[in-house]
Amino acid sequence: MFRCKAANDANDVKRDAASTAEEGATPGAIRDLALVEPLAPCLTSATKHEWAVDFLIRSEAQYALQDVRQAAALEREAEFDQRERNKGVFLRVELQALPADEAAVQAKGVRRSKDKLILPPSAGSSLLAQDASKNGAMLFEVALPSASGRVGTAVGPGEPARVRSASPDAGPGPAAGSGRTHAGVLEFSAPEGTVLLPRKVIQSLYGSLDAQPHGTVVVSYRLLDKGSYVRLQPMCHGFHEAMGEQLREALEAELMGHSTLSEGDWITVNAGEREWPLRVQELRPASAVSVLDVDIEADVVPSLEAEEYLARWEEEQRRQQARLEQLAAERAEREAAEAAEAARREAAAAAAAAAEAAQREALRERLAASLPPEPASGEAQPAVVTAAFSLPDGARVTRRFLLEAPVQVLFDFVDSRGAGGWERGSYQLVTRYPRRIIAPATASSGRTLAEAGLGGGMEAFLLEALQPPAAADDPAPMQVDGGSHGMPAAPQPLP
Repeated sequence: MFRCKAANDANDVKRDAASTAEEGATPGAIRDLALVEPLAPCLTSATKHEWAVDFLIRSEAQYALQDVRQAAALEREAEFDQRERNKGVFLRVELQALPADEAAVQAKGVRRSKDKLILPPSAGSSLLAQDASKNGAMLFEVALPSASGRVGTAVGPGEPARVRSASPDAGPGPAAGSGRTHAGVLEFSAPEGTVLLPRKVIQSLYGSLDAQPHGTVVVSYRLLDKGSYVRLQPMCHGFHEAMGEQLREALEAELMGHSTLSEGDWITVNAGEREWPLRVQELRPASAVSVLDVDIEADVVPSLEAEEYLARWEEEQRRQQARLEQLAAERAEREAAEAAEAARREAAAAAAAAAEAAQREALRERLAASLPPEPASGEAQPAVVTAAFSLPDGARVTRRFLLEAPVQVLFDFVDSRGAGGWERGSYQLVTRYPRRIIAPATASSGRTLAEAGLGGGMEAFLLEALQPPAAADDPAPMQVDGGSHGMPAAPQPLP
């Protein structure tokens, strides 16, 4: 009986805890409620609910504490790595960024002041306690919070600078568009919680020549390799012409005003009354270097304006080339289509010509088969006429016919021999002298050769077109045996 009630009370505790979990507790805390089950018989309903809530709160706190411990371990590891790289020195502070009074700085006559920070005294005390001067000139990374890794609560003006631990960092990184640059230190006299930035650091940090500092920045102590090479690019066209032979001296004078360089930094070279901004494109041996007491090789590439102009020109050339290629492709496609159409027409014409030739051949064979037998040469001459035909293509054909044969046989014979290329029914037969015309109408009337006025012996015929061929504007008269094929007088058809 007691065990049953204890079980029921434990179930009540679980239900209360589950109800509380629905209001925001984690499932992991619910699983640990088995620890309170033995106490369930001794608890009232209200007490059980209070215990469940308290237990869940303590479980949540344990998980949050575990996250904090893990983060702290990562930060300690990052700090250890930084100390290793910096030979035992570590400083990371988040400070309010303010512009430095460059006129006051220049009045002090400090060398290399163009990229030197003014830090608060607390930062100097931290570095002094770590004997940072043993590593030589103190150099720093200056980064926007978004580019510096995880940071905590910002430090405001008037508050002591707090030493910050960092997330793992691979070392100095490029500043080009990343909100990160490097600098030296002028002095430790800035108001607590602030850092005074010179113009070069502001321009490089915010990526703009007319930028103004705002918000906070993270300042971290860094050891930098000595630079051996820098490649610079002027912003404006005309820099090389303005510098002339003084380019080397102008660059050396400008670099003498800096302690560090980072890829993406802006530096300014003065020529007369004009300032020429140049961007650091490449550094060796690292993306951020020290330029203190070094001989550094420098290259100056064409200006950003010239590079942009060249890029626009190359882009225009690419567009023109693309247009030319497109036009060439369209022309090739059009020519291919025209060639295909011409080939189709030629094939169609050839097929039509072949079909027409086949039809003509079939007609010739049919007409040749329909001709009456040719009279033998020994038959009586008065009953036979020997007809000689001069064809338009220059050929000459001869055949004997009985005078009692119909006139149609003359046309059938000529057509069976091809008619010199003329169409059937497009010509009439003409004798030379006396001039007589045998028209197709005469043949269709059914008359015989004798009725058409032909007698025995030899008859010479010419083919005369009923209509002039379309291809000949002024056809010459047909020549037969050296004579003209027509007489001046108008032809008179046979009655």
